[in-house]
Amino acid sequence: MNAKHILVLILFFAGALSTQTIFAQVYPKFSHKMHIEDVEAGCSACHAAADTSTRPAHNLLPNHDHCYECHDPDGECTTCHIDEDNPVPYPRVVEYIAYFSHVQHIGQDMTCESCHQGVSQSVKAAEQHLPSMASCYECHADAGSPDYCGVCHAAGEDLLPGDHRLDWAKAHGISSQTGSEACEMCHTELQCLECHQGDNLDQQAHPLNFRNNHALAARGNKDNCLTCHEEFQFCVECHQREFVIPRNHARAGWSNLTTGGQHARTARMDFDSCLSCHSESIGEPVCVQCHPAQ
Repeated sequence: MNAKHILVLILFFAGALSTQTIFAQVYPKFSHKMHIEDVEAGCSACHAAADTSTRPAHNLLPNHDHCYECHDPDGECTTCHIDEDNPVPYPRVVEYIAYFSHVQHIGQDMTCESCHQGVSQSVKAAEQHLPSMASCYECHADAGSPDYCGVCHAAGEDLLPGDHRLDWAKAHGISSQTGSEACEMCHTELQCLECHQGDNLDQQAHPLNFRNNHALAARGNKDNCLTCHEEFQFCVECHQREFVIPRNHARAGWSNLTTGGQHARTARMDFDSCLSCHSESIGEPVCVQCHPAQ
């Protein structure tokens, strides 16, 4: 990461910290923890509209009338407001997600904290506790479905996470190896394979001339190959297609119609070695093509 990228990150975090500080100084005070534990108020006591809400654009925040059901209208304004002479309403969340129905989720016998995780311990109004992609993924783990993103997000919406900027295209390989769970929330393994093929193969894993010397890498660390090439059949099909054969198969006397040649003796001593290439995942060994059952 160069100096320019570092400067951008510093300015970003400084702006975020400044926004949080201004929020805490101006907007109302509120403790979910106190209302839930001490007052024993249910979520619907303040967010009554959530029980019938089918759109994320609905205003689900309590107004003064809701508060006056428990609080004295003539009481101290500073109970909630920092500056009683210039009270500022709590800002609504108007740009969060395109589609969401509280009714549909409540009908699944879910609690509010299933999505708004940590809200029961929240003591600051600035802590919004909106659902993260990770919390949604606990139930919606079907990234391979055709309209997976469109269930919640609008077409054309910028869905790139904050860390997918700058040099992410070059650096994401490390993250995919150390935190693949996060990748799987949006990407399937098939998408990785579709992108990393042809001229877009990893140049570190598949350098120049890899086609000719990849056998050394396969023998030295087969598990690394299986990260992408999960089935050994992939190797077999490619070698058959390219007419790649072991060195001993090209020797004189490898096969003949009288005694079977060297391949017959090799098969008797180490048949498993033969089956590493001459086999099918289903069906009979390839031997029966030449040696049919009598």
